Amino acid sequence: MGAFVSATAFRTTDAAALSAAICRYAAAHGVTCEDVAVSDDFGSNTLIFAPQNGWTVVFWPDQFVGLDVPTVVTLTRELHLLASVIFVDNGRYWAHVLVEDGVEIDHFCPHPSRILAQSADWVRHVATWRGQAALLASKFGVPESSVAPYLRDLDAEAEAAKPAKPGFFARLFAGEPPPFVAGPAFPDDEYDLDDYDVYVDFWRHAGIHRPADMELASPAYSWRLGDDFAEKLPG
Repeated sequence: MGAFVSATAFRTTDAAALSAAICRYAAAHGVTCEDVAVSDDFGSNTLIFAPQNGWTVVFWPDQFVGLDVPTVVTLTRELHLLASVIFVDNGRYWAHVLVEDGVEIDHFCPHPSRILAQSADWVRHVATWRGQAALLASKFGVPESSVAPYLRDLDAEAEAAKPAKPGFFARLFAGEPPPFVAGPAFPDDEYDLDDYDVYVDFWRHAGIHRPADMELASPAYSWRLGDDFAEKLPG
C-alpha cells in the first residue's frame, strides 16, 4: 500500500480553540473524540501541534484523505480562518487546497490527471488543479517567487519531453529514452518535485513549519477519533 498523508495548517495561534472545534465537529456527526497519549501509531490519531510562525498544524489520521477538505471547510467557516490542506493519496500524488472562511479558493496538484474529475469537462478539471501563484503568495504573505516554482503540471511536462516517434527501424534499434526528471524547485530543497514529500518544502517556502519526526511525540493535543469516522464524517 502506498503512503497516505493528510495534514492541515490553520492560520491561528489558538490551538486550544481549534482543538475544541475539531472535537465539536466530530461529535456533531456522532463520532467520538478521545484524549489519548501519543504512541508509535501516529497514523491513527489526530495530532495538533503548538503554533509556530502564526500557524497551527494538524496531522489527521492516515485514512482521513477525502474527509480532510470537507472538515477544514467547516472548521474555517466556524473559526473564520485561512487553512492550507495537504494530502497524499496512496503515494500517487500530493495535492494542496487553500480554504478561507469555508470556501475553497485554490487547488493544486502536479499530476491533475490522477485526481478523478467530477465533471466530463476534462480541460476545466485540469485547470482547476493548476494553482494560482499570485493568490497563494498574497494569502501566505510571501513573495510569489517563493511558491510559483512548485506549481508545475508534471504530467504535461513529461508528455512534452517525450521525443518524437522515429521510424520503424529507428525504433527497433533505438534505446529507451531517458526518463523525465523534474528536479527540485530550489537548489536547497530536500525533495524533488516528483516526490510527494515535496509539500514539506512547499510549506517551508510558504512560511509553514511541518513538524519533524522528532516533534511527533510532543503535540499540544492528541485525539483518537472513533473507528467509525470514515463512515460518519462527510466526504
